[in-house]
Amino acid sequence: MIESMSDVLYKTPSLERCYLESLATHELIWLADRFGIEIPPDLERLFIIAELLDIDSETPGTADKKDSEEEAFIETAIPEPVPLPKQYNITFIDVLIRDPLWVFTFWEIKTADKELYEKSADFSGYQLKIVPLFDSRTAKKDESFVIPVGNSDTAWYIGFPPEGGRFRVELCAVRGGAETVLAESRRFALPVLYSPPNQRTAEEEKIYNNPLIQLSGVEDFQVIRNGDRQSRTKN
Repeated sequence: MIESMSDVLYKTPSLERCYLESLATHELIWLADRFGIEIPPDLERLFIIAELLDIDSETPGTADKKDSEEEAFIETAIPEPVPLPKQYNITFIDVLIRDPLWVFTFWEIKTADKELYEKSADFSGYQLKIVPLFDSRTAKKDESFVIPVGNSDTAWYIGFPPEGGRFRVELCAVRGGAETVLAESRRFALPVLYSPPNQRTAEEEKIYNNPLIQLSGVEDFQVIRNGDRQSRTKN
């Protein structure tokens, strides 16, 4: 009894290209004969494989079976997307350096702590304190400055001086006129863009005279220090 094409397919692994290419030429000819495909003498194996692939695609139910198998694989292999939470209910602050002049700062305050601070009668708000870091052997005056932020704020761009340096940002709550540090950012360094005109070396002067540096407007960039910043804040 001659086997039907569907019987041959049932007993034969799926006729996929990777499987057919793994067979020897005489095995491809034998398989083609089982499907009733006439193979001319000296026909290249590439064309034999193409004929078998055509037969597989034309066989009823084969394409549907492959589609269902692919759908089942996708359903099991790719999990349902899980949306990221808007908050993690932790207290932290971190920074991302955008360029040598600007740093993006983002933070969160634990919900229970936030409610405790804001319900306090002596609470007057939150602020970011930018603290320059110096070598312990070098005596430096306090050049830190603060930026008042809103109770619902969670991010801020901070401008830094073109002289560069090493810094950290502290997230503070202000109660009774005193600040409480809630979290500190990692320490980070910003490169020197230029030195003041009276302190430049010949090499720095050459760099500063670069047209691109002048077009950047870096010499006009100024950071409002603590006194000016506080005077411009509404009471």
